Amino acid sequence: MTQFYCMILLPESEAQPGQSDPQASGDWQERAEVASRYLKLRAKRSAIAEAHLWSDPAWDILLELFVGHVKGKNITVTSACLAARRPSTTSLRYIDRMLQEGLLQRERDPIDNRKINLRITDQAFRAVSDWVDALREQIAAV
Repeated sequence: MTQFYCMILLPESEAQPGQSDPQASGDWQERAEVASRYLKLRAKRSAIAEAHLWSDPAWDILLELFVGHVKGKNITVTSACLAARRPSTTSLRYIDRMLQEGLLQRERDPIDNRKINLRITDQAFRAVSDWVDALREQIAAV
C-alpha cells in the first residue's frame, strides 16, 4: 500500500507570472531555473543507488508543474508521469491523490482534445514558490 504524505503551508496571496510587473518576471524565471536544476540534480542521484531509494514522485511532479507554469508550458499527464520517474500506475495514483488534495487541476488540451494537461493550483504554486525562495536563501548562505 502506498502512503502519501505532503505538508504545504499556504501563504497569503502573491502575484504570479503574468500577474506581476515586467521587472519581476526575471525573478520568476530564476525561481523556475532553481526548481529545474533541483529536479535535474535529483535525477542524477540514481548514479549513487537505484532510483527507488530516492523516490519522491509527488514532489517531483509538483516541481515539474511549477516550472511549466512559470515557463508557460502545458504539462500533460504523460509528462508528469515521466517527471516522477516511477511506473505510470504509481505516478497516476500520486496524481489522483494530489488532485483530491487540491494541489493540481486537470484541463483538456485546447488544441488536442485527446490530451489532458495538469496545472498546479494557485495555492500550491505560492507554496512551492516560497519553498524555492527558501532554497535560494539557504544556498546563498553557504
